[in-house]
Amino acid sequence: MKTLKIFLIAFLIPFLSKADQFDDVIAFMKAANSSSISKMMNTNVELTLVENEGMYSRQQAEMMLKNFFNQNPPKSVVVQHRGSAAQGAKYAIAIYESNGIKYRAYVFMKDSGTGLMIHELRFEKE
Repeated sequence: MKTLKIFLIAFLIPFLSKADQFDDVIAFMKAANSSSISKMMNTNVELTLVENEGMYSRQQAEMMLKNFFNQNPPKSVVVQHRGSAAQGAKYAIAIYESNGIKYRAYVFMKDSGTGLMIHELRFEKE
């Protein structure tokens, strides 16, 4: 019985930590914390902020996200859908509301060898 408990704990911890990482991104978004979000980004990230889109370094993406949050402080962030894609990738679609404007926020994370990292982050007006 003791061996079974140890096995279950060892088996479940990696899955729980990945879920927590993903939940952290949403929490940081609610707090407009671009610095913490950038720490969870891959070296290069595909970033879309309304009309501005492209592939950016982690540092560039952090500054752009910081400017977006300053101009559009979050009033609410509500996750609408979560899912999984091939090879352990995870994504979420949320509604990000600021100043009476609603944005559809899309976060795509996949394992880069060291855990889940953000590979794509989009904010598009609804």
